[in-house]
Amino acid sequence: MVRVPKPTMKYLISAAILLATPLAAAPVPLIKTAATVNGKLISSREVEQALAPTVAMLVSKYPRRGEKFQAALAEAREKALEQLIEHKLVLSSLEEKKLEVPDFIVQQEVAKFIRVNFEGNQAEFRKFLAASKMTRREFEKSQKEKMLVQAFKSEKFKDVAPATAAEMKKRYEERASVLRDRTRDSITFRKIYIPAIDRNNPIATAEDQLALAEKLATEVKEGGDFAATAQAHSSGAFAAKGGLWENTTRSDLEVGFADIIFEGPEGTIMGPIKDRLGFTIVKVEKIIHGPPPPFDKEMRERMRNEVEIEKRSARYAEWIKILKRSAIIRRNA
Repeated sequence: MVRVPKPTMKYLISAAILLATPLAAAPVPLIKTAATVNGKLISSREVEQALAPTVAMLVSKYPRRGEKFQAALAEAREKALEQLIEHKLVLSSLEEKKLEVPDFIVQQEVAKFIRVNFEGNQAEFRKFLAASKMTRREFEKSQKEKMLVQAFKSEKFKDVAPATAAEMKKRYEERASVLRDRTRDSITFRKIYIPAIDRNNPIATAEDQLALAEKLATEVKEGGDFAATAQAHSSGAFAAKGGLWENTTRSDLEVGFADIIFEGPEGTIMGPIKDRLGFTIVKVEKIIHGPPPPFDKEMRERMRNEVEIEKRSARYAEWIKILKRSAIIRRNA
């Protein structure tokens, strides 16, 4: 889901006023600007909020935060900024039409989000907000803006050609693997786990442990025996079996870890992958995906909606290009 944009805000104070003001209280920080769209501010905080989930995944994938991490982060930041720019362009158009969503509808949407994503658990929702660097008010504003944009797109681009049976079937075939029952995905993999703190070697630092994990990863990627290396060095479960985890369901693995290892084709060795307790090297042996849903009446209707949304989205993208050509957009380095 799209993460929250922070409300548009003005600069708190100019540099000239700061210089002229006597020292009294703690200085008020200026808002950092990532871009402006027709004079409307996109703050760096908004970009960081949009990036938060991606950053968490990248930190796990690239513990050293080296060149690959920086390149992936720069690409993700550029995409996030582009999305926010498009968002501002649409909201500017909506301001002219004076469209609004009643607050009680927004609250219903927020309640639905918490129910669907966190089984109604408010504490888990608050953790999500903290991880995404958002306040509840910012999240509610973001939901309101999303609803406005969606309603606008549906209304402005509603006149598209109806989806044909062939288009619906093709869409289903393209999406079947994504629509599958992911809870029934299973994977067989080998794992070498190096804890950040080695109880058997108390003088070893987390940096030492990461260096060891990197050394072992290089060895097995260059053809070393993964099972033997796991038996010799892994602190994880099943180390005695060469680190073999057989037919493990996705739901039995931590979400972030599962997302990373299910991406790799069979035979891939990846890592070290960082978590809060240590570093993991994985060799993917076999992946079995859960079954796709049947192409029944309900699914055909869903595919009809997706095909028609895609057609509207194509027209929307063209409309955005036109808006960008006439807009004054300034990006800060």
